[in-house]
Amino acid sequence: MSKATVIATAIAAAIIGVVVGRYALRPAAPPAATASQPGPQDSAAESASRAMTFTQPKAPGK
Repeated sequence: MSKATVIATAIAAAIIGVVVGRYALRPAAPPAATASQPGPQDSAAESASRAMTFTQPKAPGK
């Protein structure tokens, strides 16, 4: 192969590598936070709140 062909092939391979690296191998977007999937602290707080609700004595009725 001639020197020009080797250089052109190397440049084309570099361009293809950059395009593949930038677009095809992009990391996935993080999932959006939703109310249906609370975080670990939220679920712990909700569980504690529910436990307190059931363990507190009821106020006397008037």
